Amino acid sequence: MGRLRLRLAAPRRVEVAAVALRGSVRARVALRIALHDDGGNVGPVGHGEAMPLPGYSRDDADAAAAVLAALAAAAPIEVPDVGVPIDRIAAALRPHAAVLASSISARFALECALVDGLSRRAGLSAAHWLAAGRALQPVPISVLLPEDPAAAVAAAAAAASRGHAVLKIKVARSDRSADAEHRLLAALHAAAPLAQLRLDANGGLDRARLRERFGRWAALGAGVVELVEEPVAGAALLELGALPLRWAADESLADPALAAALLALPDARVPAAFVLKPAQLGLVRCFELARAAAARGIGLIVTHSFDGDLGHAAACALAAALPLPPWPCGLAPHEGMTRRSPAQPWLVANDASGLGCEPD
Repeated sequence: MGRLRLRLAAPRRVEVAAVALRGSVRARVALRIALHDDGGNVGPVGHGEAMPLPGYSRDDADAAAAVLAALAAAAPIEVPDVGVPIDRIAAALRPHAAVLASSISARFALECALVDGLSRRAGLSAAHWLAAGRALQPVPISVLLPEDPAAAVAAAAAAASRGHAVLKIKVARSDRSADAEHRLLAALHAAAPLAQLRLDANGGLDRARLRERFGRWAALGAGVVELVEEPVAGAALLELGALPLRWAADESLADPALAAALLALPDARVPAAFVLKPAQLGLVRCFELARAAAARGIGLIVTHSFDGDLGHAAACALAAALPLPPWPCGLAPHEGMTRRSPAQPWLVANDASGLGCEPD
């Protein structure tokens, strides 16, 4: 079979809306790219976007711009016409691995452009193309609550009234005592008694008081807390014993060796779910982790990283194309997106070809 040759255009730097996160407003820059047919044929253009989030992403806009510019000046990207879609993308990027290694944001942008362009060529939505003939998964949507306690309680009640079953809140914060946190969680449960709380510790729990905190959360009532994301940081996750609540691996998945070790844990200690963030891990890596997690019976959660419209669409396509139905995913629209759609408890299928986004 033949190989498709695609040429990457030089990235365009675009100012985009800032987002408020963890108590600060963070300005962002988007680096938009386009992939064109290098064989002289007129075909669909694939669009991608790198949008690192300052203070959160593992790289920045300058690093992504340098990598994308280098790739634009290099030889065309060749896509083999063999294997399932995600493996075709992996094969296309493999010769450029050394350059892409310095910027996960650039890699994600290129993955998005490949998914967009190749699914357009196939006349399919990105989700249907990635699913490779499998039925798409229904994707329930969770809601990230505001940081201010009063606003969080009001948002919890509103989200529950719309039908959202999982509400996410940051815990183990340095600016909130354990007692104040407990009162907030109790108020959230009272405001939305039919919804579950997903607690995100971002690796910040004190290991010496881990069981005490888990016990206090569990005392809120059976089923009130869905799970705790990344309770402790790094290799400490491998040492967690039996706990009264389920937990999920999140930031730790960025370390391939640690992710492999988590997958190798005994059944009684394996995480209940993996949190997959395409902008932080890459689409190919997310699919690899999803396959391995599904084989171990580990649940899957997909979430955006306050991406722009293209990155958000790619994350939604990933969630719908997973090998098993995901847990409620952090894919609600956010203030940094251009296309503002109402928050809904289930992901609405995108039937347009490609990612369904035409960048300005």
